[in-house]
Amino acid sequence: MQKKFTISDSELEVLKEFWETPSLTARQLTDRLLQRTDWSEPTIKTLLLRLLQKNAVKRRREDKVFIYSAGIDREEYRYMAGRSLLDRLFDGMAGDFLTCLVRKEKMTQQEIYSLKKLLDKVADK
Repeated sequence: MQKKFTISDSELEVLKEFWETPSLTARQLTDRLLQRTDWSEPTIKTLLLRLLQKNAVKRRREDKVFIYSAGIDREEYRYMAGRSLLDRLFDGMAGDFLTCLVRKEKMTQQEIYSLKKLLDKVADK
């Protein structure tokens, strides 16, 4: 499912909390983020509201409290963000992106092996 929206760095930090712990109340989320950020409670609530409006987070009511969870999984988001970057910076050319990355990044032998294996698999299709 292709969803079109942008997520700010701050919104992504909130979303990561839901990928780490799938179901949280607003209070639980706020407590967690207050421990590791310098954000205020209203800021956290604003970020949560934005994510709800973008359908990146969903909520359900249990008794008298709302339970929040990710509306998009980590891999789906990574693909969408990566695809956007690929389109904007490399005119959609995945090979150009990989070439740039491989030339500039240090890779472990395991990463090189995994990449070769993946490329071989794709080439066989």
